[in-house]
Amino acid sequence: MSFPPYPLFLRLENARCLVVGGGSVGERKIRALLSHGARVFVISRKLTPFLKECIQRGDATLLRDQYDCSLLEDMDMVFAATSDSELNSRIAGDAREKRLWCNTVSNPREGSFIVPSVIHRGSLSIAISTGGASPAIARLIRERLEGQFGFEWARMLRFMELFREKIQTKGLESSENQNIFRAVSRLPLLEWIQEQREEDAVQAICRACEPVLTVKEIQLLWKEAWNPSF
Repeated sequence: MSFPPYPLFLRLENARCLVVGGGSVGERKIRALLSHGARVFVISRKLTPFLKECIQRGDATLLRDQYDCSLLEDMDMVFAATSDSELNSRIAGDAREKRLWCNTVSNPREGSFIVPSVIHRGSLSIAISTGGASPAIARLIRERLEGQFGFEWARMLRFMELFREKIQTKGLESSENQNIFRAVSRLPLLEWIQEQREEDAVQAICRACEPVLTVKEIQLLWKEAWNPSF
């Protein structure tokens, strides 16, 4: 019996991640790992120009040019990203023996986890996976969803984050907080953000949570969420 993968979001800050393979696929893995704060270690005979620069800057560490299972020690996860499917399989097998998380590019089912195709909109992350059946289809779905989830979602979520933090400082009962959050979440905030209708948004939000927050407080939260540098 084959079970589907379990969807999961991981915090990788300072996690020790080994990437075997320094070509374009390895580069793609490393770019993503670095963007999430991981400590990246590389094994490869050849490196893309980007990876050479990363190593020169100290953003990643080149361990050696050939794989050896001893290099899995002290790692939190490993990416088998070479063009040699047999080597990738061996890496996956070594990782299983050491109970180490492993992603392999040549046959995703040999590894213990799959990297999904992801859309990021601020704090919103939408992950798409076909369970390793077709990464190309996962990318196609991502491209379609990108058109449906614009950057106004990042603005809205940033406002809701700030708004939630502010409400929680007011000492209300949990049920009261939840009623306010639900009322505000039902407002057409996406449309108001797209159309830059700040006044409509502020007044409606104020009515939804009065007398807990003043118009001035909401205006300040809205402007912070709308900050172009965000």
